[in-house]
Parts: sequence; structure tokens; C-alpha cells
Amino acid sequence: MTKYFKGSYLFGVVGGVFCLLAFWVLRWAGLEPVYYSLFFACMITPVFVFIGVKNYRDTTGNGEMLFAQGMTVGFVVYGLIALVTALGIALFLQMMPDLFSDYKADKIVSLQGRETIFTENVNKEAFDRAMVELENMSVSDVAWDVFLKIFILELFFTIIISIILKRIKN
Repeated sequence: MTKYFKGSYLFGVVGGVFCLLAFWVLRWAGLEPVYYSLFFACMITPVFVFIGVKNYRDTTGNGEMLFAQGMTVGFVVYGLIALVTALGIALFLQMMPDLFSDYKADKIVSLQGRETIFTENVNKEAFDRAMVELENMSVSDVAWDVFLKIFILELFFTIIISIILKRIKN
């Protein structure tokens, strides 16, 4: 397991740092930084997974790689990107409570704007529960949300990348 981690941790950390830089740039540009940083992370993670898996195959694997090895390396890369991004965003939101309260208010307004659709398709009690949960949202909830969205979505890209880069010499 150590050889998979050694060959890929740097790609995950660098990818996470890029996502945090995107957070600051997006905040400076006046956009909602949490949502767009998540979008940015989901766009660049496949690139870092591809580079990390290819690097492993070409260096450590001597040109060969099994599907499982690609999945393991990809898991380390996208797991670290998700972890660094989520922890960094949580730290930024903790340091800037006004940014967190703006994010929370935007989510509440967004849900209120969809009240009729929500109550017609589900029910009023579910809408009320969702409102209560949004009002009680914490920074750790946002961090978990960011982590899980990146982690789960990038699993599918890693499967595809591992299949594409798999190579066995006969």
C-alpha cells in the first residue's frame, strides 16, 4: 500500500491546493466560492487522477498496471483532493463567519424558492424538515457535503481512467 501512496499523494495534495486557490479567486471575483470551488474540484480531479495513475504506471509499474492498481492510486489522489478541499473550505468558513452565514442564507433562499415544487412532489413535512436542517447547518456539514460530493462523483471517473490506462505486458 505504501508504494501506491508514495506514487500518488503529491497529485492529491496539489489538486486540493488548486481547489483552495480557486476558492480564494472565486471569492475575490464575487462569486459564491463554496459551490464554484466544488464545481472546480469536480472538473480538475479527473485530470489529477489521470496524471497520477499514468505516473504510477510509467514509473513504479514499469509500464504495466492492473485495473486494481489504477483504482488504488486514483482513490488516493481523489481522496486527498476531497479531504484537502473539504478541510480547507471548513477552515476558511470558520475564519470568515460572514461568508458562512451568506452561504447558509443563499441555501435557505434557494430552498424557499422551490417550496411549491418541493411540497407538490414530496410533502410539506419534508420541506419543513429541510428548512430546519438548513437553519441548523454548521461548517462541518458543509465540509462533509463537499467531501462526499467530490469523493463519490470522482469514483466513476477513476473507474474509467483505470480501464483506459490498464496495461499488461504478455
